[in-house]
Amino acid sequence: MNRRNLLSRSFLALLAVAVPTMPSVAQQPDLSRKAVVDDLVAPKRVGQAYDVTVVEFSDYNCPYCRRMEPVLNALVAADPKVRIVYRDWPIFGPASREAARAAVASQWQGKHAAFNEALLTSPARLDSAGIRAAAAKARVDWPRLQRDLKTRGAEIDALLARTNAIAQAIGFNGTPALIVGSQVVAGAVDLPALRRLVATARSKPQAR
Repeated sequence: MNRRNLLSRSFLALLAVAVPTMPSVAQQPDLSRKAVVDDLVAPKRVGQAYDVTVVEFSDYNCPYCRRMEPVLNALVAADPKVRIVYRDWPIFGPASREAARAAVASQWQGKHAAFNEALLTSPARLDSAGIRAAAAKARVDWPRLQRDLKTRGAEIDALLARTNAIAQAIGFNGTPALIVGSQVVAGAVDLPALRRLVATARSKPQAR
């Protein structure tokens, strides 16, 4: 879903808005920058000596997420000091969840970047066959992927649950959604807009 609504709120402001809506302290997601930006299981595309992080909440069957992929690629190609953190938020059904789990698992064989690209450029809406075709295109070791899905399945599912809780607490209604520094963006943006967001984040070192 494409909702071009830029919310220039800091993470502290998000905490103030989101936390009271949660039913109990035990169920409140961790909205600290460390939890959102530095999750150990979330795949990352790390630039050399990065100084700005872009967090993307996305679904592999979301058409607007597919439009965002070349924008993110162009940003990283032009600005090596940007880090991308991928928060898979599969809201388009079981096939989206299957793709997200496979993509996360592919990082343990060093294939996330290639597999992510293959999934987002697949010619049709993804299903199990399309996911496997994308894996073949990205030269993912399929038996290794199945082993990692089995042995690390609990880690992957916990990551997806954390991402879902964070997205709902922030108030996202669809994908893609971005966090650039302390700026929260619901909906796809073009390259000039994304560059402006990065420049703003870079001017505020405490929120990179």
